[in-house]
Formats: sequence, C-alpha cells, structure tokens
Amino acid sequence: MIFTLKEKKDKLTEMVYKKSMIELSKFYGLNWIKNRPSIIFVDTRKEINKLKSRKTEKWVIGWSERNKIFLLNPKKYKKESNHKYFRKEFIALIKHELSHSFFSMKTRRASYKPLWLNEGIAIFVSGQNKFKKKPEKFERVLSFYEEGGEGIYKESGFLIELLLNKFGKAKLIKLIEDLEKINSRKEFEKLFKRIYGFELNYEKINKIK
Repeated sequence: MIFTLKEKKDKLTEMVYKKSMIELSKFYGLNWIKNRPSIIFVDTRKEINKLKSRKTEKWVIGWSERNKIFLLNPKKYKKESNHKYFRKEFIALIKHELSHSFFSMKTRRASYKPLWLNEGIAIFVSGQNKFKKKPEKFERVLSFYEEGGEGIYKESGFLIELLLNKFGKAKLIKLIEDLEKINSRKEFEKLFKRIYGFELNYEKINKIK
C-alpha cells in the first residue's frame, strides 16, 4: 500500500498536542524529546481499513502505533463513523491516543498488554471518564487482557481511577515499568499482587470501592 502525506495546519490540534505532551510527560515521568509522536489524519473508512489491515467498526476513529497517531478527520465523522463531533471529546481523543504512545515508550515497546491497563490509563489521563457512566461494579474489564472491543471502554478508566485514588501513582508507574519482564497473563497477575498486595480479581477490586 502506498499513501501520500502532506503537512496540515490545525491550531486546535497543535494546541492540544503541545499541552498533552507536557501533561503526559509529567504523568509518565518520561521526557520525550526525540522522535516525538506525529498525528496523521485519515479521511475515509476505506483508508482506515487499509491501514489497519482489517474491516474496522464504525466506532473506530483513532489509534496509536508507537509514535504515530492516526485520527479520522472530524469533518468526516458523520459519513465515515457513528460518532458526532464534540470539541471536548475530540480534545480528549488526541490525549488518549498520545497516552498509548507514552505507554509504549514506558514499557520500552515490550508490551501493549494488559489491554485494560493500557486503555484504562488513556481514558483516565484524557478525562474521558467524564463522558461515561460509572459502573456500579466491575464485571468485565479484566477479560480484556490481550484482545479489546468496544466494551473495554466502559470500566477500564474507572478501575485506573480507583487504583490511583486508593494506592497512588507510584505503584501504577511501577506496574507499567515492569511490564517488559512479563510474558503471560499469569505472570502479570503475580506482578500486580507483588506491587499492590492483593490478588487481581473482581471480588477484591469491588471490595476496594
């Protein structure tokens, strides 16, 4: 596949990018200077499918590939997605996808898993919890370890919020940093218990609430 790119001037995106990079650098404790992320706008679902090498769902409007952020052009939302454009949500989306790039860098590109952790942090730091209804209890989030889906976005951000509020950021950052040593879900669960002091299951996390 061959694509043509050209530089695009967009004051809102540039402003959000600069602000998000500063805030995410502080959150992750990572001073990203070289090969910083680039944002690439895509105009059609067909282009998205070619870039993703699969047929994508209508709700897919952005994704991250290390230091490349792909976003559906907001002007194409009505035609190419099931989203409506809202300025605040678009701003949050940019920061969300940038967070994935930081997550990749923080793990030395060793892992994107567990997916609920990766997505949950991106949702929390971008402020997307404000656009969601808080679940009464956690019952699905831990199933999204290696594979995702639309359902991952309902609980993961609130689980990260819970872990941060109850145990602080240092433990969460330690968990992310040690992911490069992890080769399986079982190993991750052992790592989580070593850092947080309890087994990762619905009974435990729902009691913390």
